[in-house]
Formats: sequence, structure tokens, C-alpha cells
Amino acid sequence: MDRAALAAYCQAYGRWVEAERKLKETPLLIKLPSGYIQQSPWLAVANKQLELMHKYLAEFGLSPTSRTRVEARALQKTSKFAGLMGRDYAADWLELNV
Repeated sequence: MDRAALAAYCQAYGRWVEAERKLKETPLLIKLPSGYIQQSPWLAVANKQLELMHKYLAEFGLSPTSRTRVEARALQKTSKFAGLMGRDYAADWLELNV
């Protein structure tokens, strides 16, 4: 897994949590000094971070749609220890292709 992409996902998650916390403390609509009504800027932040999180989940093969593209196949590898002991034991390994 790409470390930078995982860090970016974590950052988006942290921002989303903070934005949701702020949304609970403030109204969804705010009145500006000019008298106009506007949606809370925290709503835009929360929505954007959700979009980013969804993008990274798909990138990691963790969304329902992207999971269908993940291929897993078992590989047979003989362990070094089994070869030394003259036995033909095979260790099962899993290879993931996203």
C-alpha cells in the first residue's frame, strides 16, 4: 500500500471528523452580515473530505465496486526449512493484484 496515499486518506478522515463536529455545534445555514443566507462552510469541507475518502477507498480496493477488481490467487512456495529437512512441505502464500 502506498504510504503517501494512506496518509492522505487519514488526513481527509481527520478533516471530515472535525468538520462534522463543527457542524453539530453550528447551524447548517448562517446569516451573513449583508443579510444573505449561506450554507455553513463546514458542510462544504465535510462533503469534499468524503469525496476524497471515497477516492482513496476505491484506490485501495476497499469500496464495493473496487473489490470486484481485486484478484487473489494462492501461490505454492516450498519453505527453506522443509528443503533442508528433505521434506516437500509447501507454504501457502496469497498474492493480491489490485
